[in-house]
Amino acid sequence: MKNFEIQLDEEYAQKLAYIQQEADQDTVEAIKSSIELRYQQLQQQKTDPLAKLKQSKFIGCFKGETDLAANSETIVRSLMQEKYDHR
Repeated sequence: MKNFEIQLDEEYAQKLAYIQQEADQDTVEAIKSSIELRYQQLQQQKTDPLAKLKQSKFIGCFKGETDLAANSETIVRSLMQEKYDHR
């Protein structure tokens, strides 16, 4: 087994202490479980494209008019009128 020495800033030291307290783990167990969790996430991303997409910063997309942003108010008014104007 290799020994490592790490230094954590105050924020991460507090987070580690919180994990230790909530999971009732010592420092080594808490770090090992965190590494294992991240390892599993990365392995799953390789085999599951949806998991990779869910963990990305991608928000979404749709098919629509190219001038949607420029004409959004007009489009919304038109949609609202279609929906609620029952003449």
